[in-house]
This record gives sequence, C-alpha cells and structure tokens, in this order.
Amino acid sequence: MAPPKTVGQMENSCLTTKFIYNPLKTDVNLLPPNGYGTQDQYPIGDLSGKHLGRNNFSSLVPGSQELSDEYWDVFLPMQGQNSIIHRSLVIYKNTQYPSSEMISEPWICGGIVLYEQNFKYHKQIFTAEVIFRYPIVARILFRQPKEEQWADTTVLFEYMIHADGSQINNTGEHRWAIHDLPPGKDFYNWTARCVSAGGIYNPYKVDFDNKSSITNCSMDVIGACRLGDMSTRLGVLEIAGKKANSDKVSRKMFTDQLLPLTGPHSILGKSLVLYDDFGPKARGERLGCSKIGAVYRRKAVAKDWFPNGDKLTVKGKIEFFQQTEYDITNVEVSLEDLNENSGYHVHITPVEENLEFPCEATSLYDHWNPLNVDPGSSPRAYLGTPDQYEMGDLSGKFGTLDNHTLYKHDYNDTMLPLFGPRSILGRSILIHKRVKNRRWACSTIERGYSPSEAREIRAIASFHHPHGYAYGYMRMKQLIYNDGSKSDTVVEIKLRHPGKHDRNITRDHNWAIYVNPVGVDAAVKTQNTRCVAGGYVWNPYYTQLADPLNGELYRQECGPDNPLRCYVGDVSARVGTIDIGLKRSVVVDSNFPLEGDWTAVGRSIVILSPNQQPERYACANIEPDYDIIKYANIEKPPRFVLAQFIEDIRRIMGIPEWMLTVDSRQTKILHNNACIQVLLHFKGPIANKLEQDFSRLISIGRLDAPSLYVPGYIDSKRKAKASYKQCGMRDPNERSPRKSWFGTGSCGRVYPTEFGIVLTILMTIFYF
Repeated sequence: MAPPKTVGQMENSCLTTKFIYNPLKTDVNLLPPNGYGTQDQYPIGDLSGKHLGRNNFSSLVPGSQELSDEYWDVFLPMQGQNSIIHRSLVIYKNTQYPSSEMISEPWICGGIVLYEQNFKYHKQIFTAEVIFRYPIVARILFRQPKEEQWADTTVLFEYMIHADGSQINNTGEHRWAIHDLPPGKDFYNWTARCVSAGGIYNPYKVDFDNKSSITNCSMDVIGACRLGDMSTRLGVLEIAGKKANSDKVSRKMFTDQLLPLTGPHSILGKSLVLYDDFGPKARGERLGCSKIGAVYRRKAVAKDWFPNGDKLTVKGKIEFFQQTEYDITNVEVSLEDLNENSGYHVHITPVEENLEFPCEATSLYDHWNPLNVDPGSSPRAYLGTPDQYEMGDLSGKFGTLDNHTLYKHDYNDTMLPLFGPRSILGRSILIHKRVKNRRWACSTIERGYSPSEAREIRAIASFHHPHGYAYGYMRMKQLIYNDGSKSDTVVEIKLRHPGKHDRNITRDHNWAIYVNPVGVDAAVKTQNTRCVAGGYVWNPYYTQLADPLNGELYRQECGPDNPLRCYVGDVSARVGTIDIGLKRSVVVDSNFPLEGDWTAVGRSIVILSPNQQPERYACANIEPDYDIIKYANIEKPPRFVLAQFIEDIRRIMGIPEWMLTVDSRQTKILHNNACIQVLLHFKGPIANKLEQDFSRLISIGRLDAPSLYVPGYIDSKRKAKASYKQCGMRDPNERSPRKSWFGTGSCGRVYPTEFGIVLTILMTIFYF
C-alpha cells in the first residue's frame, strides 16, 4: 500500500493508496475470519484481520468512536524489503475486506514515518527526486534517513505515463537502472538515446559477467548485484498509456537495502535510465533518462510584522518546516509583546506594504481554507484533529494567544503544506485582538533559506498598458538551489480592467506562457490580431508531439493531478482559471521554471477570453522583478498628503502603482513637522532606472521623459514638473557623517568602489 498522493490531488487522497500491502502474495480468498487465524495467515498489512477481536478490542463495538490498545505483531517489519515504512495506514468506512478485487472505500489515512526516540520529532529523511519529461512523464522519489547510507531506501513511483503521443496503451516489462553520469541532451535522440548516461553504476566492481558463478543478483543476494541494477533485484516496471491508468498501473513502492543517497557511493547527481526491450531497434534499448536531484526541506517564516492602524508591539516569528509533501509540518511559534490577543491564522494573500490598514479583509480576505471545511462544524479550540479545522486556523487547531504576552510553542500539523497547490507559502499570518476579534497585526509568509545554499528568483508580468485589456500584475517567486534543484513557483495575481474607476468583473480566463515576448500587439483593438507576437503555447518538452491536434486526448490527460502531462506553458490547466476585477489570489505551480535551459523569463503571459473561451484577450512579458529600497526626505508643505505625493510622482514618471510603493510603517515626521521621511520600494524590471529618475526628479524638480516606455502609447496629459522638494535630512542608511555629495539626502544605492575613490580625490582637490 503506497502513501497517499497529495500534490495536485484535490479529492480524497486516500483513494491513491492502492491495495492492502501484501508482498508475500497471500491468497485473500483463503483467509480465516478476522482474529481467528495466526498472523502469518493474513497479508502483512491486514491489521484488522490479525488483531480484530483479540485481547481487549471492545472499543470497536457498535456505537464506539475510539480505538485504543496495544498489540504484538511479528509480521509487520519496519526494515528490509517488506518494510512498512513510508507506506500508509488506512481506516475504511465499512468492514468489507480491502482486497485487490473488492475494495471498500477508504475513510481516513496517513503515512507511516520514522520518529526519533523522544517521539516528538520525526526522523530527518534525505529525499532525492527524478523527473521524466520525454518521452514519458514520471516522478520518482528516493527516501533514506539522513546521513545513514547503510539504512533502507524507499523508492516511490508516483506515476509514469507515455506522454509524447506515440503510445496510448499500457506497456510492461521495462527494465530500469541507475547509470554513472547525468544525461546530456541526447534523451531526444532517436538513434542513440541516453548514451551520455554511461554504463550501469557499479562502484563495488561486482563481476556480473562471471558465468562460472552460480550466485545471481536478487533481493536475497544483494551482494551479487551492481548497485545501479534496480530491475534485477526489485522487478520490472509498467508504464501507463493514459492518466486514468497511472495510479493502478505505474504507482508502486519498493524498499531497497543497497541504495545510498549520501556518502561516497551516493546515487545523487547520476541518472535513472528506463529501458524498452520491445521498441524499435534503430532507437536502441534505452527509452528515456533523467538526472537524480535532491528535494530540499522547505522552510517558511513570518516575522516582518505590519500594524493594522494601532501601534506595532509584537515581535518574534512563526516558522514552518516540512521535508516533503508526504511529511508533517513542524511549526515553531515565538511571539513577544502580545497585547490582549486571541486567534492567529493563515490568510489567503500576502501583505501589501503600502496600505495604511494592510491586514483588513479587503486585502488579506478570509482564512486559507482550500478544502472548504465548514468552521461551524469544527470542535472547540484544540480539541479536534487538524483535518476538522480550516487549514489556516492555527489557533483553532493548537491553542489561542489568550492571556499571553509571551507565547512560545511548537507543534506538528498534518494539514499545513509547504509543497503543492495548497501550500501556505506566499500567503500571510494574521493576529487578532481578543475584543471583537479585531485584526491587529499581519506578516507575509516568506521562504526561509540560507543564501549560501540557494537564491530566490523573482519575475513579474506587468499589465500596465493604458489601452490594454487587463491592468495589474502577476508576480512569480522560485527558489533555486546550488545543485540546480528548484522549488515550486508561487504566483501572486492582482488584475482588474483598465481605468481608474472600472469595476467590471470577468471570470474563468484561461492563461498560459507563450513562446515569444509581445509588443504593441498587446493593446490592439482587433481581438484576432491581439497578442499574436506571443506565438503559441510554450511546450519545450514536446508533450503529445506525435498527436498534437488531438485536443480531446490532451484535455483528458493534462490536469492538476498530473502537472507534468501538461505543456509547461499551459498554466491554467494545472492551477485553474483566473478572474479579472475580483480579488487578489495566490497559486502554486510545480512546473513554472524561472531559470535554466528552459525558463519562462523573456516569454509572455497570455490571458484568454472570459468563460474559458480560446481568443487572446490580454498579454504581458515575463521580466525580472527587482526591489530597490530607498529612503527619501521630502519637504512637507501645508496640507501634505502622502498618498497624493506618491500618486503625483507615479504620474510624472509614467509608472503603475505596483512599481513604486511606500512602506506604511516607516513614515516619519522630521524637523518640527517641516520634513517627512518615507521608505520607498522601486520594483519591476527597470527598478534601477526608476530609482535614478526619482532622485533626479526630487533634486531638480523635473523629469522630461517618462521612466517607463509603453509601446504605442504617449500620455499627452503628463506633467514633467514636480512641486515637491527634497529635505536636507540624511538617509539613515548612509554611513558617512557628511552630507551627501549630490545633496539628495538619500543613498539607497551602493556605489562602486572605484567611484568612491574618484570622489575622494575630487574632494581633496576642492578643499586644498
């Protein structure tokens, strides 16, 4: 029985656990009644057969709602080839025997994981991953206790499906092996596919060609096996022809005692090769290959707190850790200076730093509740199990902040993912007051990572053309590790119809990444010529290449439960459609690359017509998204309004509101109300130019040309002059005690060292 499939699974994930675990092939038609046989007469996984009715099992009498007892089981191994580790425990809705021919419906399920001796934290597991994209799509996981290369390794095949259109029937008897080298680009080669992967990995120099030996490789004699020879000791594989068959045919799990993920003979960085002994001879025996990479533990943190109108006092952070989507999430809460607070929850969207009241329901909306749990049916606070509460209801699941000024707590949550479409990454934490449940403070849930191990790539599709058909942005973030491994991509979407007071709403727009950037065609009135420069939907891995016109087959195969079966560019098929003019939203996509040989940056996002119609409606290019932070000190005239100041500056610079924002927490009154200091964020692909133009505008009061070039558009009403002047107060980040040489009162930029040397020389000449 495999662990429950969670990523992309928007229905009952217990349905993916397959059949009762029966590796010894016990005949289920010859079983004794439950509790009347010996343990060896039942399948290894048949716990009710082995234990029902034995000892003191009175808790299962009709009407009882609790099972609590202890049992000895000598046929339930936790190591070796028949180990139950990383498999699943399933409780069924009725007593019908869950055999392969006759399955009762699973009710609840959970993964079986290793725990440390103190039973508080689950054991650290190292996970490796293989992703196939051509000519099959597949995801394979290898899991082993971290830094224990001698321990068992679990191998999980999530799915394997023919995806190039050449095969729609299931195929079997596929050998598989780990090879010496990572593959090159020859996985597309028809006549010499995957030759670059080298030979089968054999670090122990096993003499597998010695015909005089009577000892053959098998699970019983693993010392006679080459380390990379997987199919000989674990068995051959089947590949599904269609998605509908993948869980039944190709979803499998093995335990291998000779497969190190760490140490000197680690398989990390090598390749997994699939064979096809019945394919065309001209192609050779190798069907496909892919590199074995790492899956890194996810960390998220909320610590940059924003007040919601009141004075901010809260300090501290909330951290989340999850090893893979199959593991529980560890939560560590450490908050100080609380003040008559109560609940705290995960909300749908991130904090907008420029709002005076950033925690309100008009911006962060409701609790994160992707499973649509009815909060009215939830048990009283922390008296139920996590699945009985909204996913984001942290205080409901684990206790409120009532009567605390200092709160430190840690707990495990089985329903708080950092992986997949339900991930809390990029959303927000909100703390409430006890009185009237008022919103008090909030923080965005950001990725936590060490800069020495990874870096975050940011991109934006900015829909800012005044004559376009959508106005707003899509912001993307992805973590890239030093070995090239990638995280999911988090996409924040905020779109409305153009026009300052436009309140129109259109729904169910499909959207996709197209191969080329767009230009003036983004805003033409004739819809059948709009966004044509984008070309076609991006499909770098030739999914369904042999039958590209069979749209019905593609729609059946591509979906959130199998994202690799979709074109890389077909985003809405994986994460759903979007609305324009409604709310902000956050989606998480596992197949949206922002760096590498195939990157979405430099291409375009095309939004199709409402109600899932196929016509191109609006588009924008995907570009790097920078964030330059700068203090500015402005003279404060009578009746000065900060919001009006920012809006005037944006108009002169010709930029939308999301390219220049102000941090609402950092505004200060200086010089006896004569000056105001603000912290500005210049964002987007030309953030550096925006910062320079702003400095020029405030210094000389004029900007002759707009900062942002919009193809085919000239604002005839734009003003070039600003009535605002800089104040003499220094930027608090400036290290030098002297006043800025340029008199800008700001040093948000870091100047090159060479420039500093030249400047010093000039000053020396001036003074002497």
